[in-house]
Amino acid sequence: MPPPPPIRATCPYCGVGCGVLVTPGPEGSFTVAGDPDHPANLGRLRSEGTAPGETLSEAGRLLRPSIMRKNKKLVEIAEGVIAAAELLGH
Repeated sequence: MPPPPPIRATCPYCGVGCGVLVTPGPEGSFTVAGDPDHPANLGRLRSEGTAPGETLSEAGRLLRPSIMRKNKKLVEIAEGVIAAAELLGH
């Protein structure tokens, strides 16, 4: 069976919108390369764009706001926004 073709995607990091090619591999692995046909980056990527592995899994990621005072406390989004606004003086 031939390897799957690369999937064209957009790098999520800095907002430029560079094109990336994500190629699925065995057992959920993948490789990432710059898309040489994309006009924003012509195949070049910054280090963040070549290492998206940390963003493709929920393992170890904070999925809800947390308030760090004496104890780390997970809170609902509304409470987190209110706490941040208060800390910023709004």
